[in-house]
Amino acid sequence: MSSKVLGIDLGTTYSCVAYIDQYGKAVVLKNSDGDHTTPSVVMVESEGSTIVGTEAKRSIELEPDKTVQFIKRKMGKDDDTVELNGTTYHAPEISAMILRKIVKDAVDDLRQIGELADGEDIKDVVITCPAYFGMNEKQATITAGKLAGLNVLNIIQEPSAAAISYGVSGNDKNETVLVYDLGGGTFDITVMDINKSNVKVVCTGGDDHLGGKDWDEALINYVIERYEEENGEDLSEDPEAIAALYVDVETWKKSLTNRTKTNMSVKGPAGPFREELTREKYEEITHDLLNRTKNLLDDVIATAEKQGYPISKIDKVLLVGGSSKMPQVAAMIERDYGVTPVLADPDEAVAKGAAIYASSEKAFDKFLQEKAQETGKSVEEIKAENLKTQEFDKEFANLSVVDSGFGGVKINVQNVLSRTYGIAILCDDGNVRIANFLYINKPLPATETKTEYGTSVPNQKSLSLKIYESRSTDKVMDIDREPITVIPMKFNQEVRLGTQVIITLSIDNAGLMHIVAEEQQYHSKLDTTFQLSNQMSDEDMIVATDRMSKISVE
Repeated sequence: MSSKVLGIDLGTTYSCVAYIDQYGKAVVLKNSDGDHTTPSVVMVESEGSTIVGTEAKRSIELEPDKTVQFIKRKMGKDDDTVELNGTTYHAPEISAMILRKIVKDAVDDLRQIGELADGEDIKDVVITCPAYFGMNEKQATITAGKLAGLNVLNIIQEPSAAAISYGVSGNDKNETVLVYDLGGGTFDITVMDINKSNVKVVCTGGDDHLGGKDWDEALINYVIERYEEENGEDLSEDPEAIAALYVDVETWKKSLTNRTKTNMSVKGPAGPFREELTREKYEEITHDLLNRTKNLLDDVIATAEKQGYPISKIDKVLLVGGSSKMPQVAAMIERDYGVTPVLADPDEAVAKGAAIYASSEKAFDKFLQEKAQETGKSVEEIKAENLKTQEFDKEFANLSVVDSGFGGVKINVQNVLSRTYGIAILCDDGNVRIANFLYINKPLPATETKTEYGTSVPNQKSLSLKIYESRSTDKVMDIDREPITVIPMKFNQEVRLGTQVIITLSIDNAGLMHIVAEEQQYHSKLDTTFQLSNQMSDEDMIVATDRMSKISVE
């Protein structure tokens, strides 16, 4: 097994893999087609054969019942299934097929360039996710990695990875940056303070259902409308024509990035349709979508200002994600905020940042293990000492690429909560509501203890802690969603009505929740880590693991 580690940008529309070369530089690896990015499209050709990437994307038009794209939007959701070629799959299983393909291609590329010996393999990876992903979505991403046979070292937020790629390359930056990350299916805005190799997330926002796909659909709707005006037929009732249109609109959109006009041509049930599309018309069609990003951007800027980071203190606006290359994005930011944004390697920055972060973590862990052997202490003791003194951080920083495997750069990322977390309580008016504990954009690690709650019936034997995830900043809110998990707590003995229950919620830097609850009559105590309810069942995992072991992914 190789000591190398991969950084993976598992994207909604395209995915990308990077590694750190012998000179300590982040390099994106090629797929079997010789491209740096792979379409995140899967076609289930048969029970034992799956095609991922460009060929699968072409099959959207010909075999839509066997093909799926934009699976990332289903990750961690209540309804995360899709039926392909007569078989039902969960979203993490489809994502696992994508991961297996892109890692296989990356390993093949490393062998071809002499960076990996025949027979060597790579299993250690860091996978990125949108900043706005909640716990279910992050866990689904880890599940996908496991199903693909990978060892997921960590999940890192896409804007943080992009900032690492931007900020650590020179290793001397001291800037506040705003990352505007418009990908194929998600939109993130994150304000970060970069001080050399330390990345502190100030606040984050966005929409995990807004991305380039929506720009495509807006153009599709326009073409459908124009086709009916010209030909008197509803193009949307022709599945093959619509499948072809999804491919064509992406081509037209990319063309308008570099040109002021492009020619559209569509084959439909009532004959062909042709029209010249100008960039001005395209921007008119998608104006409302751009405004949605602006409104979300305004919210994040306002939140950052409250935390001492007004827009006047933001040194750079970085554009990340393939859809951020649309000229309308940079024009809006320059016009409305007086800032000229930087197009920061939008297609590859996230994968490169993930590779930098992964290699830094792995190299530093190896360094600490060597120190533990030298001193006779445990790795945990060494880590605890380093947290207090940063002595080993400094020593590591003086190492060369050859000595450390990465060049002595210790990357430190301090994140914030991407969601608000609360617990269902019975209010004085008899209604059950959500009492929020930990709020969105609170720095991690985060902890909150509440003492004002008590049991609701006489001789109570137990209670259920229903945990909710939202984007609310309200102290108490109505229940308008399903809990992300329900944790039962049994009492040692029956307790009287109104017995005080002290509850503590904590979330660490990795996003893992810890819950402690104690009733104050007999001191029954719950002390557990977070368990998700909205995930694949054990039976689902067995079925998916068995299927993944039998299929070939090309």
